[in-house]
Amino acid sequence: MTVGTENSAFKALPGYFRAYAKREDESVDSTEVNHLELLQNDSWRDLYESLPEDTDTHHYKLVVFARHGQGYHNAAIERYGEDVWNAKWALLDGDEYGNWVDSKLTPVGKKQVQTTGVNVLYPLTREIGFQPHAFFSSPMRRCLETFAESWNACFQQLSQESYEETIRVKILENMRETLGRHTCDKRVDHSTTVSEYQPYSLQSGHTIHWHFEEDYPELDQLWLSDYRETVPEMDTRVKSGLIQIFKSIGKEEKFISVTCHSGVIGSVLRNLDHPRVDNLQTGNLVVAVVEVNIEQLN
Repeated sequence: MTVGTENSAFKALPGYFRAYAKREDESVDSTEVNHLELLQNDSWRDLYESLPEDTDTHHYKLVVFARHGQGYHNAAIERYGEDVWNAKWALLDGDEYGNWVDSKLTPVGKKQVQTTGVNVLYPLTREIGFQPHAFFSSPMRRCLETFAESWNACFQQLSQESYEETIRVKILENMRETLGRHTCDKRVDHSTTVSEYQPYSLQSGHTIHWHFEEDYPELDQLWLSDYRETVPEMDTRVKSGLIQIFKSIGKEEKFISVTCHSGVIGSVLRNLDHPRVDNLQTGNLVVAVVEVNIEQLN
């Protein structure tokens, strides 16, 4: 299923990755094939340089959509099973193993994203020759920790001379996981997040500055205890998030990083008319070449 993409402001282009080899592709199982396999290019640099030339009406971006590492809620889903989780535990704040309201990463989750930083983000960034022009993230704590742990692992492998020491990450409420009922998707108070993570110093010597939207609310105004967001509602919200992202970057900003959630990535792919990437594991990511229609965006 894809969101209506006729006259869409953005769409993914096929032929760059195994996840979207041909226009008629419907899905790929990320546990069975390497969905990040490059199809036409020998390196990330070669891929980046092969992006179509920008025009007055269309811009082209290389976008990394990263799923957060294992949170305490993910561990609980594995422990109890999907059905029992949805019926009982998703509605509670935690269990004897941990609290999952706006869940943080488990030790396993931290190792997952550190591995992604070394095995994927490092070669990607090293071969392209520079870090992403713009970083975006969901405000949920598991995403902030995923960004910090994965990019720290990447930056520790790189020479710092050619990379900015302060990393500015734009936080977008619209890139949150499915809203409502499940307590893991309820955001903690803004002041709590700021006190825990702002600013965030990395072992690599970099400092992360989280840039929140103007008039960012202290309390979570999106999550409801008695209503779970539907797929169409989520797709509309995530589309707004994508519009925010692409309207906030310039023509020259072509390499983009977005740290978010599995449900968000699924919605992003529907909005981009991109085939499904099934069974995307915690800590993994999807990369897409995106065509942005500037006239439709505005």
